[in-house]
Amino acid sequence: MGAKEFFTAIDMLDVYNDIVKQQQKPKPPVHLTTRELGRYRFYIYREKMLTRELERLCAEHLRLEKLMEKRGVTADISLKNSHKREKYRFLDLVYQHSLVRSRKRELEQKLDLISDPFVKTVVKHRYFEDTKRRLPTWAQTAKELDIPLTGVRLRAEITAALQ
Repeated sequence: MGAKEFFTAIDMLDVYNDIVKQQQKPKPPVHLTTRELGRYRFYIYREKMLTRELERLCAEHLRLEKLMEKRGVTADISLKNSHKREKYRFLDLVYQHSLVRSRKRELEQKLDLISDPFVKTVVKHRYFEDTKRRLPTWAQTAKELDIPLTGVRLRAEITAALQ
């Protein structure tokens, strides 16, 4: 082994040691509030409504284009201005949709960072599962998960663990 290969191997060993040290560092604690977690269902609802609005807008635009093509009408100035407004509205809806999805994804990632399995189970059941139904009360959550705590006590435990 030549000197060049020897020093290259040493450099690679240093890089490997740095990577191992970074992986062994404890995960930063997750600071979540129940209010923030409660927004997850709002994000799901908002995403659904934005998707519907985008689909409606696309269908309307397509219908208008087909109608104009069928009748052989060229777009006049008023239609062009209307088309521009719809284009900006469409772009705004796409932007809002992407924001909602990114916030929803952030909450899902924060859920994965919760290290305590008990807290993670309760939070996942309460906020992330069965999103079509109304958010259960803390007492309902305790009952559904067969946790021998009152709703008030369970809430105190979870909020303390999340802080």
